Amino acid sequence: MNIKKFLFVVLLFEFCFSQLEPGDIIWEENFDNLNNWIIETGNGSWGWGNGELQYYKSENIEIVEIPDEIGNNAVQITAKQESGADIIDQWGNPLNYTSGRMNTKSKISVKYGIIEARVLIPDISTGGWPAIWLLGLSNLSWPRSGEIDIMEMGHRQAFRDLHDEHNGGNGLNNSTVNQVVGSNAIFYADEALVPDNPTGAASISWDPDDDYCRPYYSYDNLTNRFVKYRLYWNPDSLLFSVFDNEIEHFLYADVFNIDSISSEFNSPFYFITNLAIGGNFTDAYSLGDPSNGLQVSMPFPSKMLIDYIKVMNWNEYGEVNEGPPEFQGGNFGLFTDLTPVDNGLISGLDAEIYVWEGTLNEGNIEPFEGENGISWSTTGLGWFGAGIMSMQPVNLFNFLEGHLNFSIKIPANVSFQIGIIDSWGNQSYVDFPSNQTTYGLERDGNWGQASIPVEDIRGDFIDLRMLSYEFVILEVNGASCQFGLDDIYWSGGQEVLEISNFNNSLNQFVLKDNYPNPFNPLTLISYELPSEGFVNITIYDIVGRKVKTLINSSQTSGYYSIRWDATNDRNESVSAGVYLYIIEAREFRQTKKMVLLK
Repeated sequence: MNIKKFLFVVLLFEFCFSQLEPGDIIWEENFDNLNNWIIETGNGSWGWGNGELQYYKSENIEIVEIPDEIGNNAVQITAKQESGADIIDQWGNPLNYTSGRMNTKSKISVKYGIIEARVLIPDISTGGWPAIWLLGLSNLSWPRSGEIDIMEMGHRQAFRDLHDEHNGGNGLNNSTVNQVVGSNAIFYADEALVPDNPTGAASISWDPDDDYCRPYYSYDNLTNRFVKYRLYWNPDSLLFSVFDNEIEHFLYADVFNIDSISSEFNSPFYFITNLAIGGNFTDAYSLGDPSNGLQVSMPFPSKMLIDYIKVMNWNEYGEVNEGPPEFQGGNFGLFTDLTPVDNGLISGLDAEIYVWEGTLNEGNIEPFEGENGISWSTTGLGWFGAGIMSMQPVNLFNFLEGHLNFSIKIPANVSFQIGIIDSWGNQSYVDFPSNQTTYGLERDGNWGQASIPVEDIRGDFIDLRMLSYEFVILEVNGASCQFGLDDIYWSGGQEVLEISNFNNSLNQFVLKDNYPNPFNPLTLISYELPSEGFVNITIYDIVGRKVKTLINSSQTSGYYSIRWDATNDRNESVSAGVYLYIIEAREFRQTKKMVLLK
């Protein structure tokens, strides 16, 4: 290295990184259980968008005791070479590998602070791609949501060779994937939107001139032993490092400065960890084309261990949110000028109004109320779709007994649907047939108002705690028209009921709605008994088969709650779907429905 450049880098680190001491731990995952995690399954869209070769199975994730560390647990992710009738890609083609992937979306989100993970990576040879990373909680699609990769291994040989004169490298182009670890941050930038990069993803590890990307090299191997990885994150910058034998090595020559282009990194993110196999990050081949890379040589089964993940304050920065976003209540406005609301979205600030695939142009219908309105004209593409999307998930769970209200001026002969979409991609719609009065909407060609019960529009699988599109209009019959929308809001949101706030009269048996619902993997069922008696609470599947008995004993009067962990009477995990829970006490019997997501 040029001596002037070396002195510059030293001075830069002394100036920028002089305050790197972690503060108090504000959240810690020690993996004594997986209550904070959602275990993912499947192969994703085109191998999770990277051409990965594995099928993720829940059985490949488990809690184990770390060898030689008595009483210290870790989560173990196992990659296997196996096939089977259910191990297929999204087109039904057989796959030959399985692994594990999990996330904390709707459970734990973080913003800023120091994030540290202690990880053991197995021998990954050709094809292994382990990672601990963060994805933006934003409802915007990737890369606009942002991505922060705290650690990942399995880089292509060309990447390893490009940077191997720094940070432990020997400049001989002879490193293996077991000897190199890196990190990355990805965001959207107009400048990155080129034919070879149609998503506009800007990556800070893309450094063809070898100026600042500094993956860490250890020729003693970084595998089969625990190594610590860190992210330093504040509103102005990101910085990554690895602790090897308690010596800290920084993975970039400078901090990455967050600005208006990379403002994704000023929003909450959630954790993901996985052990992928193959794909276009590695030198192995990608899904669908065995000839475009090397054959996978990673030994199987291959076991990745994560001892802990910690979030610590960094100076005054560090935020952790446990559970879904803040519950909303009362009236929640989406697009309204005059209706009183308790909270709501503002287009251009925390929400956007989107037209899908150029199906609508701006119209000229005057607003129904106030000075602002939405007016569109169809473009003749045979359908139209549009909606109001919040930038971050919105929790409208407390509107279960409320209504979605809107005003519309649309020709009476046009049939359409109104719907909502959650952050998991689930969609649900209700129909507004032509020339019919539906949910109070009179179809006379003038402005009309509708009020849809949330119970009707929610469907079976919508997660009201994590909404992305809080209002959608859709038409699929190819009608040509001009229409206007206005005064769109949710009404009837209730306050969160704590058990201590239940009715003190206790004059009847009451089975409360389980919370959360939908859930994964835990939900809380609460109930109240007016007098002593024998109580039975049993879970059934949607076709009436018994799944698990939660309570079958005598209880005194009072308030009770019990958790269901999505297992059956044999303590086996059950599949996603709709389940019924029934309470029986004396002559009282009540049934409610809940949805398990996976």
